[in-house]
Amino acid sequence: MQLEPECVGCLFNQVLRAFQLLKPDISREIILDTQKKLMEYLMNLDMEQNASPIFGKALYKLIAEALGVKDPYAAIKKKYNQLAMQFYDEAKKIVDKAEDPLFEAIIVAALGNTIDLAAQHQIDFINDIKSFSPEDLVINDYDKFKQALQKTNHLLILGDNCGEIVFDKLLIVTIKKLYPDLEIVYSVRAAPTINDVTIEDAKSVGLTDLVHVIEGSDTPGIHIPTSTAEFKKHFFLKNGVILSKGQGNFESLYGMEIIDRKMFYLLKAKCSLMERIFKVKLGDLIFKMKTNNF
Repeated sequence: MQLEPECVGCLFNQVLRAFQLLKPDISREIILDTQKKLMEYLMNLDMEQNASPIFGKALYKLIAEALGVKDPYAAIKKKYNQLAMQFYDEAKKIVDKAEDPLFEAIIVAALGNTIDLAAQHQIDFINDIKSFSPEDLVINDYDKFKQALQKTNHLLILGDNCGEIVFDKLLIVTIKKLYPDLEIVYSVRAAPTINDVTIEDAKSVGLTDLVHVIEGSDTPGIHIPTSTAEFKKHFFLKNGVILSKGQGNFESLYGMEIIDRKMFYLLKAKCSLMERIFKVKLGDLIFKMKTNNF
């Protein structure tokens, strides 16, 4: 996806929100200076020729430089993964007892992206799972996803955020039970970026013991030109199925031509741009198969 009008203001707001989260006592001068550098960067770059992950990478590089650390979100990511692991066993019981465990696991994986794990108690998340109904998935291509899994031998899951990766693990455990001959590959970022998952996060939650984990690009979202050769091999595999988690991955894949593969987006609409594209409301959960328009 190229940068859309809704995204420009959001980039500057992300600078402010990041500093408020990472260093609340930081001076207004540093915030304004970082926003100014971002403005200069955008003015000197062709917005029509560069994809959204490139802008995101530049933004968080500026934040890291201002804070003087390589991975500003390291402590937060570790905390989110640890908190999410506290939910795992009970969530797994719910999935295992469900009438349709695969659908339930998909819902758990989707809900994992909707909550602030640092601010939630376990009972809240478990109740969210129990109270969820199929109608809450406002775009629901689950049946198409099941059909696609039955016709392929390869599933690539594009990981998104820390914390959420724990529930992706539960989804993978469930899929492996139902489709034991299916090769599942999970992709992470090639370098720390925001609170996105890296290979270290995958190791910390035991995901690397379960499936083959590969690195993609060092950008928030998917950037094919700078992705690893291994990622490209799995991404472009003929007759494969791709499950893209989260809004950042969707934004980077939106409008990309996909041939001989089926791709599914699982995300929450978190901004007005998603409302416009999907014709949904802010906060809605979406499970949609990619078409020519998406």
